[in-house]
Amino acid sequence: MNRRELLRLGGGAVLAGGAWPRMSPAQTAYPQPGRRFGPVITFGKHLQWLTFDEVAAFLEENDLDGIEATVRKGGQVEPENVERDLPLMVDSLKKRGRKVVMITTDISDAEDLTAQRVIKTAEGLGIRYFRMAYYRYDLERPIIQQLESHRETVLRLSEYLDDFQIMGVYQNHAGRNLVGASVWDLYRLLEGVPEERVSAVFDVRHATVEAGLAWPLLWRLMRDRTRVVYVKDFRWEGRKAVNVPLGTGQVDPALLEMVRAEVAPGTPICLHMEYVDHRDPEQQAENMRAIVRDRQTLRQMTGV
Repeated sequence: MNRRELLRLGGGAVLAGGAWPRMSPAQTAYPQPGRRFGPVITFGKHLQWLTFDEVAAFLEENDLDGIEATVRKGGQVEPENVERDLPLMVDSLKKRGRKVVMITTDISDAEDLTAQRVIKTAEGLGIRYFRMAYYRYDLERPIIQQLESHRETVLRLSEYLDDFQIMGVYQNHAGRNLVGASVWDLYRLLEGVPEERVSAVFDVRHATVEAGLAWPLLWRLMRDRTRVVYVKDFRWEGRKAVNVPLGTGQVDPALLEMVRAEVAPGTPICLHMEYVDHRDPEQQAENMRAIVRDRQTLRQMTGV
């Protein structure tokens, strides 16, 4: 399969059920009036081996409004090269009517000079959000003290962002020692932090892993601070949460419907396909097929 064929993975020859009806660039312009979810984007981690022009072509071909680009060590854009490379990516997508809606970063505070360069460059390009790095707990030390220390760090970052029109967002991520996994601590982490400076990403997969049946409670807790929604799925295999195609696992469709109905209009929804190994060069084509399948499923489940 050559690179041109890879970029056309949305075609009926790849999907047994055929592709969904194509929308014109005018119809997929960001944002679309009348729909609560804003741009439908995908995570750039699984497309890192493509050139920026090829990324743009893939997004256009497969009805994706834009991307969550990886601007971190080993990502699509290395932080040290952000002033040179991020504008090139933005320009490549713009030519095809797509956007870099947000970036994933290694930023955890406002003290690092490279982090400051990333923030300044992204804001200058009109990028609205940067996902922050995770904070972790030392399970041998008092948890509340650590959470308060992390909250002070977030407050300092929010103060630094006073001079910028870009927002930091922190994701709830499943894990035994990750700040925000329980979501209640994410609520506390952001308490007193100006919402226009730092807010939240709500990840439906991780919320279901950590909450079980209590996902409505976690969504309602974070609803007003959610600025981006991540969509993916998993199933339990023994004690292990295994990633699976969207719509085939434990994430309740009712959760997606609740989120769809209650998010603020224009909220980006990002496909985080995690069930194919992006590090394996032999699975590059399957990574792209999986994104296309999940895009089709998302349309069926939410209408966007």
